[in-house]
Amino acid sequence: MNTILIYPRLEFAKVQTPMLPFSILFIADYLVNHNIDVKIFDLRYDDINQVLEKISDNEPKYIGISVMTGPQIYNALIISKLIKQEFKEIKIVWGGIHPTILPTQTLQNRLIDIIIRGEGEKPYFELVSGKNLGHIDGLSFKSGGKIVHNPNNELLGSSELNQLSIPWDLVEPGRYIENGNFNMITSRGCPYRCAFCYNALLNNIWRGWTAEKCMQELEKALDFGARKIFFYDDYFFADMKRIKPLFTFFKDQDIIWKAELRVDRLDYKLAKEAKEHGCSQMYFGAESGSQRILNVLNKKISIKDIIRSAKITKKLDIIADYSWMIGVPDETEKDLNMTINLIKKVKKINPDSEFSIKILFPYPKTTIYEKAIDMGFKPPSNLLGWSKIRREQAQDYLKNKDRLEMIAITSAVVGRKVFEQLNFPPIKILKFIANLRWNREMFGFGFENKFFKLFRNLIENRMNKERTVKYDPFLHKFISIEEN
Repeated sequence: MNTILIYPRLEFAKVQTPMLPFSILFIADYLVNHNIDVKIFDLRYDDINQVLEKISDNEPKYIGISVMTGPQIYNALIISKLIKQEFKEIKIVWGGIHPTILPTQTLQNRLIDIIIRGEGEKPYFELVSGKNLGHIDGLSFKSGGKIVHNPNNELLGSSELNQLSIPWDLVEPGRYIENGNFNMITSRGCPYRCAFCYNALLNNIWRGWTAEKCMQELEKALDFGARKIFFYDDYFFADMKRIKPLFTFFKDQDIIWKAELRVDRLDYKLAKEAKEHGCSQMYFGAESGSQRILNVLNKKISIKDIIRSAKITKKLDIIADYSWMIGVPDETEKDLNMTINLIKKVKKINPDSEFSIKILFPYPKTTIYEKAIDMGFKPPSNLLGWSKIRREQAQDYLKNKDRLEMIAITSAVVGRKVFEQLNFPPIKILKFIANLRWNREMFGFGFENKFFKLFRNLIENRMNKERTVKYDPFLHKFISIEEN
């Protein structure tokens, strides 16, 4: 038995060091451990013709494709169409967060035969092993012109998760480790219930590798040259018992690292200990400068927590990276101004901090979704509509749509150090105007909003052409790849 797993291309995929395609990589490892021959393709690097050639050589029955909401959907549809045109008998299987959220609508597309909802390791193994479709938990499929949804599958337990490893022999390590930078995930889930987050779909259960397992997997990455690690876990600090031995490991191996931490969990003692054990940056989901909106989002944090995090990180010389959110249903102009003012206050406290502002998109089955529907939000009716979703674009139900988009685009330029290093003419113009807008808070409709939408691909292609260098998120400058 054999199968192929595909990770479609993302927008702006090569601006920074790409993350391993963990969504298909752990499924691949599970399959290999159960004697299934699997080949993976990461179309951020691989070519679709390589996929078609491999299909022709091996004739698998199922092709698995991992899909997130946004531009990746469009690329996944193109891939699915090309496969279906040449291999009509092959079944296309979509998995990932978008098919999980909207399985029925996803299956209404003629190119897609089967959906895996939730975690894919067990269901995909049972599928390629020949188990009856109706008996596989977590599966949705077409049968006799109807769409069938089997019961949900159980999440992998902690012991099962610890059996999964990164199958480095299935990828080219150099693609994902550049200048020592490596993006890592060591856990799944989050116990908190933020109103905008997909984790609620997975019962908010946190499960993670043990400290010992983390060290085993990190040692493999170190062998390939990793030295600076960005932990992309939704909640890296969930289990403090595993953090202590990891701190020791980081220091012993001279690892520089960055991870997300809730602002209400940060105190001086923890931050100092992290700093002493290699932490150079911390990522915080601050979201809003309005306590009322923080409560609407069910963040369970306070404005005081956010300010305290800036003071602590400044005192310990830790770069703080803040994520903010605007366009929240029921957000007023006063709330929006409070967010901008707090961002400026945090930046004044810790001048080395970075930030980004995204526009909230209300995902189905999140609690914020119903609020948006009540205000007139009309979700896309098909996959092509969902493929156009971007976090710097505001939905039509928001009254101050143009202003929100200008704030998001402006923040993308003034809030991140990477733009300090980009000097080709279009970016120079954007930087000058963005700084002017941000300092004077002039966020009325401007030409750069249209410019960014019209020339998105031009900008990306230009940035991708400059691939003799790579932006280093720890050094905050572009480094020659040849020097790696």
